[in-house]
Amino acid sequence: MKFKNFFSSVLSILLLTACNNKSDSIYLDSKYSDQKRVEDLLSRMTLEEKVAQMCQYVGLNYLESDEDTLTAEEILNSDSRASYKGFLKKDIAQMVVDGKIGSFLHVLEPKESNALQSLALKSRLKIPLIIGIDAIHGNGMVKGTTVYPSPISISSTFSDTLSFLVGEQTALEMRATGAQWAFTPNIDVLRDPRWGRVGETFGEDPLLVSNMGVGMIKGLQKSNRVIACAKHFIAGSEPINGLNSSPMDISERNLREIFLKPFKKAVDAGVYSIMTAHNELNGVPCHMNKYIMKEILRDEYNFKGFIVSDWMDIERIHTLHKVAKNLKDASFLSINAGMDMHMHGPYFLDFVVELVKENKISEKRIDESVRKILLAKFKLGLFENPFIDISKMDENIFTENHQKTSLEIARKSIVLLKNKSLLPINNIHKNKILVTGPNANNHAILGDWTKPQPEENVVTIFEGINNIGSEKGFEVDFYDSNSDILNISDNDILSTVDIAKDYDYVIVVVGDNSLRHLNKKKTAGENMARANLNLAGNQLKLVQDLHKKVENLIVVYVNGKPIAEPWIAENISSIIETWEPGSFGGQ
Repeated sequence: MKFKNFFSSVLSILLLTACNNKSDSIYLDSKYSDQKRVEDLLSRMTLEEKVAQMCQYVGLNYLESDEDTLTAEEILNSDSRASYKGFLKKDIAQMVVDGKIGSFLHVLEPKESNALQSLALKSRLKIPLIIGIDAIHGNGMVKGTTVYPSPISISSTFSDTLSFLVGEQTALEMRATGAQWAFTPNIDVLRDPRWGRVGETFGEDPLLVSNMGVGMIKGLQKSNRVIACAKHFIAGSEPINGLNSSPMDISERNLREIFLKPFKKAVDAGVYSIMTAHNELNGVPCHMNKYIMKEILRDEYNFKGFIVSDWMDIERIHTLHKVAKNLKDASFLSINAGMDMHMHGPYFLDFVVELVKENKISEKRIDESVRKILLAKFKLGLFENPFIDISKMDENIFTENHQKTSLEIARKSIVLLKNKSLLPINNIHKNKILVTGPNANNHAILGDWTKPQPEENVVTIFEGINNIGSEKGFEVDFYDSNSDILNISDNDILSTVDIAKDYDYVIVVVGDNSLRHLNKKKTAGENMARANLNLAGNQLKLVQDLHKKVENLIVVYVNGKPIAEPWIAENISSIIETWEPGSFGGQ
């Protein structure tokens, strides 16, 4: 009898354990609905684990490549400096293991994506990371991917279908390289052409911006491959003097008739995340602006996704806008106004946990944010498989089909601004062509939000002209007039003119360079506003001096933002606007 009672007791314990295990498995079991899995997981999370889902960190190798430190165990033992003062890479890695980080951005090495996900699986609840990247016109921040023409180029095609294709194909390349969250489209309505970020917008018309943005959102989010992020909310595209992050003072009518329209369309199209803007709106920083985040976005537009801050802009509530006494105060103001995720860095988690314990922010408010973030992770299938197959990566990036789309957009976006019988060049008796200028034979055609790409993946302007010219019997040469736009010297111009005078045709390629790895040498792109719309440096002098010695001179612009040079418009017979035409701009 005692043995029978003992056996019954053991059986009862085993049955209870089995029931508990079954209960424990709900959020890890794909048979359940996404919503049920979210609620099950949320019920098991500590306050700290919840707030951690609102915390994003920059990739461990974003500032400098470190290909030798890529496995999970190696990162945990790395003494290399992290992107944050006072932190080592192993400190950040341990935070992932401890369940204190929910997201990363700009993980540029696919192997690092797998390593970080491996670390996340070591955490108590095994919640995968969501990895974001600025895939503005293709996943160009990752080496070897397709770089499509920049958004201003895409809008020049006036084709919603092509915008959709860019989104759809970019999503494939992102997932293949380890990212699932695109910080795009930029649906700012351009209102000041001096702003350096013109090239990453779809232009100045709210209708065109709306249509192009919706096309890209639908392409990115097709089949739940990737979630899109409409940005920047709101009105940062009419900055004072064109300066990024400068204050905006606008009327309610302008806000609604110009700047909000594309965001309303984006919400209606189902965009899953929205990023707030650097600037303040009518005296209130967008990152703590309850009117735009809660009253308009949540209550009026019924936006169901989550809101993410821009790069350390919660900190800037304190450091730039000067309306918070410290980061803890700034975190309170931002979350209280509707913010769901912090981009990026340490201390946010600790401060938010303190604010909840001090009853300044309710745990219910934290749950609202975490639900949306967890739902995204479930919809993306990250709980089933957060890893990528490195061996199959090349099958999904820079594919023939993607290259074809990039080339089609480049060809359809190019504008012939002026032509007085000089183009097309078809006089075989005058067969010597010189291609020169700062953007003639470099990667400026890729535009902003790209990292250096393999030479064999890019067709420069000179290479494209040389390829077709050689086929048709022309002799095509290149002369380096100095690709460093801001440092073209008088000697550079003199030597270029001396070479050019012996050619039948000279094609001079001028404009801007937005490549972010050039740092202070770039002339456009993020944080590169200019007071004027003229050509930077000595480019105009180069064109003028060539014009004195060359009978048949053609000017080609490569640029992300408008260029206004009246002398060129009045004196040059043929002018071509290529914008930033991407990987195959020369072809």
